Amino acid sequence: MDNNISFSKIVATPTLNSWSQAYNAGKLFAVLSLEKTQDLSEIESLNMLGKDLLERLEQEFFIIEDKNLELIKKAVSSVFKPEVKGVSISFAAGALVNNILYLFCLGNSKVFIKRDGNLGLLLDGENPTSKNVASSSGLLKEKDLIVLTTDAFSQVITKDDLDSSLSDLEPSEIAEALAPKIHKAENGKISAIVIKYQTPLTDLSVTQNELGETLQAGEVIDEGISGQEEIQEEKMEKPISPFNKCLSFLKSRFKRPNIQFRPTKKVFLVAAVIIVGILIFSILRTIREQNSAKMRTLFNQVYSQASKKYDEGQSLIGLNKSLARDAFLAAQKTLSDNKDKFPAKSKESTQTQDLLKKIESGLTEVSPIDKSGLDRSKLSITVVNGSGVEGTAAKGATILKDLGYNVVSTDNADNFNYKDVTIKVKKEKSDYLDLLKKDLAKEYTIRTSSSDLSSTSSTDALIIIGK
Repeated sequence: MDNNISFSKIVATPTLNSWSQAYNAGKLFAVLSLEKTQDLSEIESLNMLGKDLLERLEQEFFIIEDKNLELIKKAVSSVFKPEVKGVSISFAAGALVNNILYLFCLGNSKVFIKRDGNLGLLLDGENPTSKNVASSSGLLKEKDLIVLTTDAFSQVITKDDLDSSLSDLEPSEIAEALAPKIHKAENGKISAIVIKYQTPLTDLSVTQNELGETLQAGEVIDEGISGQEEIQEEKMEKPISPFNKCLSFLKSRFKRPNIQFRPTKKVFLVAAVIIVGILIFSILRTIREQNSAKMRTLFNQVYSQASKKYDEGQSLIGLNKSLARDAFLAAQKTLSDNKDKFPAKSKESTQTQDLLKKIESGLTEVSPIDKSGLDRSKLSITVVNGSGVEGTAAKGATILKDLGYNVVSTDNADNFNYKDVTIKVKKEKSDYLDLLKKDLAKEYTIRTSSSDLSSTSSTDALIIIGK
């Protein structure tokens, strides 16, 4: 976080039917509250739903290369476009790009500003739907205090309470002053972020005329529902960046041949170079933070999906090895397809490799390949019922499938007078005979086994399960 911004979060304790969060990633700030409006068992955990919405917001925001009001608003709308039945949503967000603040609201959330001792309402999200997300933008001034709040915040903290709290204190002290009333209300939907803006050092030489119009404290900026005019992004002149000023100065100086610098000019040149270096460092750091945020989002998605499949495979080992093997393979593919996207020796890469080792261990437990090197999946088998008891062939087929064999079909034998289990394989598959006997001996008594199955048989092996 740049040293020209300080902030503090206020979040109430969640309840069974309500949850809220105050969120920050780089220069993106947001508050979100969720409340169950229906007693429906199919409504997922509010905590999980809220975290998913915020993760999607972060992902959509940081993939925008040229951030402006229209593109950020489109990203916010896409996050909340899927309707969540039975859940009421209140949301407010602010994105700081250079010294321009972009604001977005829905679900009766509000954004306040205190400037030069005056408190005003910047944005009011009266409409709770994503189709009409309220939005606005403007330039910030020195010592501006911005407060993003959910709908429930304004029900507990009055405007007068907020006005008296937003003094010359730091955001952490303001949050500490408001916290007792928030927690006393016992309303899980309350959350807010207090943000204080200081003009960066490199912007101090920029005059008010260069900055153009700024946000006016006390002005209500709103976007209504259908029937009202949609607010358009204010047209503002972009200030000339210090970087471009310094670059122009250096170019003009070095075009002159045999230039002789006076001491004062040397000092100014050194200062200009330092400023350029600071700007370049800031840009590189911002890019690095954005890339890190993208990588974290990708890792959370990939690792969560693979971990879920791994846990599923572990729970199925004792029940159905075939399904367990499918789950392990799905987890392995998810990680293998994405592991190269994480830097070597990074925390994400290490966690990915550790989970891959666990998955490989799980696959070993359910692998169709025997220690002798025989692959059970390469042997096709027909299982027949020689006992006359319904379900006998199906049970045997399930046991063999769990071990990894390729069971092609089940049927009835030529009679129901067979005793125990008879195994027949084709001559060219005789090396599987001992393995079949060993595997089936765990569940059945083996009466006879041979490698004289007719070469015209449609499968490599025939298993007859008798009484």
